[in-house]
This record gives sequence, structure tokens and C-alpha cells, in this order.
Amino acid sequence: MKRFVGKVESEYAFIEGEELLHLKNVMRIKEGQDVIVFCGDGKDYFSKILEINKNFAKLFIYSVVDNEKVPQKNISLFLSAVKRDKLEFIVQKSVELGVKNLYLFESEYSTMKLVSEKVSRYEKIILNACKQCERSDFMKISIVSFEDMLKVFSKCSIRLFANEREGDDFDFKSLGEGDDFGILIGCEGGFSRLEKDKILETTPENISLGKRILRTETAVILLCGLTSLFSGN
Repeated sequence: MKRFVGKVESEYAFIEGEELLHLKNVMRIKEGQDVIVFCGDGKDYFSKILEINKNFAKLFIYSVVDNEKVPQKNISLFLSAVKRDKLEFIVQKSVELGVKNLYLFESEYSTMKLVSEKVSRYEKIILNACKQCERSDFMKISIVSFEDMLKVFSKCSIRLFANEREGDDFDFKSLGEGDDFGILIGCEGGFSRLEKDKILETTPENISLGKRILRTETAVILLCGLTSLFSGN
């Protein structure tokens, strides 16, 4: 059954905007067909299309179930800003790997300035990634300062810092008991000595991802994937 983002109002759902165009012109869905609507609340709304017009599609919701693909653990990714094409890739893969929150911040060696960056730019990527991996909740993105990032990161129950050249071996099997994880990854330039010292003051797990230096997007996929897998997310 095809999945679409929509609005849910009582026993009806409504599909509008680009989703409506995709439903009509790309998927060629017709009145009377069944689809799944989701709105970010972690549920799947099994619905039958009652009407399709130029402004919206109206659907009758005949069944509501909890989505099994919603992440079971709270994984937050803290990422030093990288170039937009890489960031878009990271946003997509983070959704697929079960990340619930993405915090973007600038560090000394960041390769993109966030001053003019808008979270709305990445919403379409999040929606499409949710469709692909069949999640019915939306990953949240926040743009914060380095100092505010540290405050949020320090509150995570289990803090994982990918510290290139200085990290230690880590037993990912130990993550099975945790529920709240913070993953901190730098841009390709890494962190300055002062920034590293401030991060280490939060007493994170100081993790090595191997002898080879990884690109930021590779480190994100590896560390988020291992955390999600071993925590049962």
C-alpha cells in the first residue's frame, strides 16, 4: 500500500500540495483505492480515497495502527556543519537509521555557515526518507550554537564522541541497556584542541572508529548504525 503524508481530522484524512500532485500525477492513484496516510504522530492511518480534486484528496480512515518502524530509543545526532550536499545526504540516512533529533552547530572548522540556513530546507528530505523506510514519525532538526549543543549533549544518558586520532576502542554491545543516546561527530576538519577539551568535559565515551580517517557522512552512518543496531532501536 502506498504511503502519503497528510492531515488527520477525526475519521478523515486530507492530502494536499506536493503530496497531492504525487498521488495524482506520479502514482496515478484513483478514487476508491486504499493508501496509508501518516502525519508524524507514529501511527499509520489506513484510508480509502473518497474524493480527489485540484486542491486536496479526502480519505476515510478505516483503521489506525501503531507504526512498527518508529525508533524505540531516543538517538540524537550532534553534527558540526558540513557542505549542503553532504548534509542533505546525512539527513536522509539519519532518518533511515532511526535518529530522532539532529542538532546542527558551527565549530571552528565547519565547512558551512548556518546563519542563513533554514530547517524547512530539509523537511522534504525527511518526508521522503520516512516514506522510504516506512517511519511514521518525523526526525526533528535544530540549529544551535556550540555552547548550547554541549548543554544538550551533556544531558544525554549515554554520550558517544567520535574522536578521530584520540578515541579508544568501544564495546557497542554495552548499548543494549540504554534508552537515550547522544552521538557527536565533527566536520571533516575535526575539532580544535579547545573544542575537544570542552567536549571531553562532558565525560563522553571517547570513541575511535578505526585507524582510517572517515569522511563525516561515513562516520555518521557507521556510528548511528551501530548504535541503532546494538541498542535494539
